[in-house]
Amino acid sequence: MSESIELLRLFESDSRMNKFQDLFKQLICFLSEENIEYVIIGTVAYSEYAPPRATTNINFIISESDYGKLESELKQNNIDFIWNAYQQLIIAVKDDSDETKKYPLALSLQITPKGLTFNQPISKEIFGMADVPVASPEILVALWCLAASNGHYKSYYDAQMMIKLQLADVDRGIAVIESLHETNANKVLRSILTGNVMTVDTINMDEALMMPSELIQTHEEIELAKAHRYNAAQEHRRKLISAKLRKKQ
Repeated sequence: MSESIELLRLFESDSRMNKFQDLFKQLICFLSEENIEYVIIGTVAYSEYAPPRATTNINFIISESDYGKLESELKQNNIDFIWNAYQQLIIAVKDDSDETKKYPLALSLQITPKGLTFNQPISKEIFGMADVPVASPEILVALWCLAASNGHYKSYYDAQMMIKLQLADVDRGIAVIESLHETNANKVLRSILTGNVMTVDTINMDEALMMPSELIQTHEEIELAKAHRYNAAQEHRRKLISAKLRKKQ
């Protein structure tokens, strides 16, 4: 099971996690039965290669031609979904608990960018489902560079970290980005490879390279941050358990 999924468990009650797992399993079954090609991206995929991070969302990409088929299946099985402002199909866990407001659990699906093919995904077991395809590091870097070129600054640092930790093959990453048509993702990757950062809050693609980044972390700093997040999560879980025990008394 993905380490990010294990971290997610620290924040969630068993009942909500069971609903989330059931939704995930249903979705995987729909995709498999209808022969809809998909791949896991986002934080869950990132955590298969880099220091894991907790997440409340599992991201998928599927082809645009399969979206109609997926919508039909979800409606037939009475599974609620919405389209958000980013043209992502969102399937969320719903209940009346306070956790829902703090940590909303959701599955999100988006259309595969034009020119991108599912290049050698790795198979993982997630929520007991075997052989779930997870995007390769090179696909992730390409997607994050594309997102950064469209103004999503956080994606810049995800791509930067994957390159800095030497988890993605640069030549293969360049080849994937070159397959993406009419984008500025290649400029984002260039700024990462040259050790310069772009003004990612409002990326100006007309400017080639910007100021050197002060946000690049060493591997030791990453591990310390990882340990801090884990300890904080454990402490949060202990407080939740103690509060429940006091209520029972």
